Amino acid sequence: MAKHRMNKAGILTLALALTLLLAACGGQSAPAANSSAAQSEAAAAQTPTAQNQTPAQPDAAPAENAAAAPKHLNAAIYWSAATLDPAVDYDGWTTCRAGITETLVMVDENLELVPLLSDTWEQTDETTWVMHIRDGVTFHNGKSVDAAAVKACFERTMEMQDRAVTACKIDSIEADGQSLTIKTSEPFGAFLANLSEPLYSVIDVDAGTDPATAPVATGPFMVTGFKAEDVIELAAYPGYWNGPSDLDTVTVKTITDNSTRAMALQSGEIDIAQRVNNNDIDILRADPNYAVYETAGTRIQVLILNHANEFLSDYNVRKALECSLNYEALVKIMGGSYTLAGAPYPSSAPYGYDQLDVQHYDAAQAKSLLAEAGWADSDGNGYVEKNGKELSLTLTYNDAAISAAMEAVQAMAGAVGIRVNLDLRDSTGDIDSTRDFEMLVRNWQSLSTGDPQWLLDTMYKSGAMTNLGSYSNLELDKICDELSNAFDFASRQKLTVEAEKIILADCVNINLFGQNNYVIASAKVENVKPFPIDYYFIDNTTSITG
Repeated sequence: MAKHRMNKAGILTLALALTLLLAACGGQSAPAANSSAAQSEAAAAQTPTAQNQTPAQPDAAPAENAAAAPKHLNAAIYWSAATLDPAVDYDGWTTCRAGITETLVMVDENLELVPLLSDTWEQTDETTWVMHIRDGVTFHNGKSVDAAAVKACFERTMEMQDRAVTACKIDSIEADGQSLTIKTSEPFGAFLANLSEPLYSVIDVDAGTDPATAPVATGPFMVTGFKAEDVIELAAYPGYWNGPSDLDTVTVKTITDNSTRAMALQSGEIDIAQRVNNNDIDILRADPNYAVYETAGTRIQVLILNHANEFLSDYNVRKALECSLNYEALVKIMGGSYTLAGAPYPSSAPYGYDQLDVQHYDAAQAKSLLAEAGWADSDGNGYVEKNGKELSLTLTYNDAAISAAMEAVQAMAGAVGIRVNLDLRDSTGDIDSTRDFEMLVRNWQSLSTGDPQWLLDTMYKSGAMTNLGSYSNLELDKICDELSNAFDFASRQKLTVEAEKIILADCVNINLFGQNNYVIASAKVENVKPFPIDYYFIDNTTSITG
C-alpha cells in the first residue's frame, strides 16, 4: 500500500481519516521525560540532530551566552497529575503539556495527523503498519531511540493499562533497527490517529529511574524535580532532536482553580497558563501586558442521560428536556470562549455539522412531547406528574464554575414542567464504576486523537467503558464496526455523519455548550500556539524575553 509521509493528502486519506483522536505534541514536541542531574550532564554531551532539519543554533557567541542571564519560564496547567508516568491513567496528558514526552505521531493545530517520533509509515495490509522511527532522536540520558526501545515501552504500557491495548487494538509488535512493525488484532481505521494519544508516549523503560517521578523521555524538557499534583521542575534538554529550547529551565505548576490561575498571571507568579474564567479573560485581553491566544476547541460539556432511569428511558422525556434548554442563553451565561455545541462534534470539525438536525431550543415542542406521553400538572405546582409520580430528575456535576449555567438549566427545564434538582459534588469519579446517577455533566474531549471513532467507541457503543448512560443501539454499533474497516477519509466522514444522526435522533445525551481552547500569557512570552486539543501546551519554540 502507499507510503504515508508528512503531507496533507496522505494524512487525510488514512489519518484525518484516522483523523484526530488523541494527540501527541503539536507540530513541535510533546512532553518529555524526567531525568536526574547525571542524566542532564549526559544529555549536554549530545549533539541534537533531526531528520531533514537543522537544529536551532544560538545567535550569540559562547562568551556572550555565558554572560547572559538564565531564561526561566513559569507555567500553569489546570489538570493535576499523581505521577509523571504516561502509562498511568491520563498522566501522559500532563507530561505532554509540560513538553516532557512525545508520541510517534501527533495532531497539529489544523487537526491534521503529522509525524513526530515516527517520520514515515506504511500500511502493508489491513492489519499491519510499519513505522519508521526518526533517526537522530535520543532519550534524555543520551541513549538513541530505536524501534526496540519503542517496542519495550509500548509493551510495558499495554501490561499496565488495558486502554493501551484496546485504543489501537495492538496484537503484536516487532522491532528491526529503526523499523517498528505493529499488527492489529483486526482492521482498525483509527489506529494511526490513536497512536497520538499521550498514553503512547515513548520513554526509556531501561533507564533505571522510576517513571512515576523521573521518566526518561524524548521531549524538549527533562524533569529535575516533581511534587505530585503540585509542581514539575524542568531543564531544557540540549540534545533535543528538533532543536533545543532557548529556555534554560521551566517550572510547571498545577493550579486547578481558574481564578487562582488568573491572579497568578496578574501577580507575575506565572508567565503562561491554560484557561481562566471568562471575566478574567476579558480583563487580561484588555491589558497590553498580556496576550490571549484562542482557537476552536474540541471539548464539549455533555449532559449524560441515564437510559436505565425510569423517566429518561422514555424518548419523549429526553427530547422534551433537550428542547427545554435555550442553548444560546447558556453560552451567554458562560461567556468568553464558550460556543454552541448541538452535536457530538464541534462545528469546526469536518464531520457534517451543517447536515445535522442539531439540538435546539423549542419550549412549545417540549410541552407538547410531555403531554403526548401522558404527563400533566394535575396539582398546579408547575411540575408535571404521571401515574402519581412527579417528573423529577437530579443533575450531578463537580465544577462550581458552571453553577450559573446549571441553575439556568434547572429554571429552563422547570418552565416546561420538569423538576431538576442540582447536586454539586467535589468529585464524580465514583460514578464511572457505580453508574449511580440520573443526569451527569462531564467535560468531554470529543476529538481526543483527532479521529471521531474514539468518542463513538468509548461513549456511545453498547457496553463501552464510558457509556455511562447504558445506551444501546445495534445500528450504531454496526457503524462503529464499519468505521474500523474504513481507511479513507471520505468513507470515515460519511460513517461518522450517519452515527451522529442516530445519536441526535435518539437524544442519547445533551450537548450543553462547546469550549474553545485558549492560552493566556505575559506579553514577554513568545511563540505561543494554541491547539484545538488541549494536551499540547509548551514546546521547544516557547520562549520569554526580558
